[in-house]
Amino acid sequence: MYGFDQAAGGERDVDAPARQGDRFVARFEAAQDDLGKVVGTGKGPSKHVTASVDQEGRVLDVTFDARAMRLASKDLADEVLAAIGEAVADAERQTNEVLREAIPGYDPVAARAELERALADWA
Repeated sequence: MYGFDQAAGGERDVDAPARQGDRFVARFEAAQDDLGKVVGTGKGPSKHVTASVDQEGRVLDVTFDARAMRLASKDLADEVLAAIGEAVADAERQTNEVLREAIPGYDPVAARAELERALADWA
């Protein structure tokens, strides 16, 4: 699992786990650089509001086109929230892609479920 499998049978290569670990660390360091470049983008339902967020979901920018200013304040607020939600989902998708490439066998759904179980057991 996660690229640390020892070949079955035959003579054991005692250095194989260390080499696998080195490759894993190198892939993960490269992934950290890629994660720092993740920017998710999203639009509100009317497409008049655009938002961008970083890999951690922090809002970087919200822009409005001229038509957005014609919306009622509640509708504009809903547009902003929808755009941010779409941007967060886009950033999460990009993050999962980077992690899948860096960690062989990584399954974001299984990882999230495992984390939620651990947190539930801890609470």
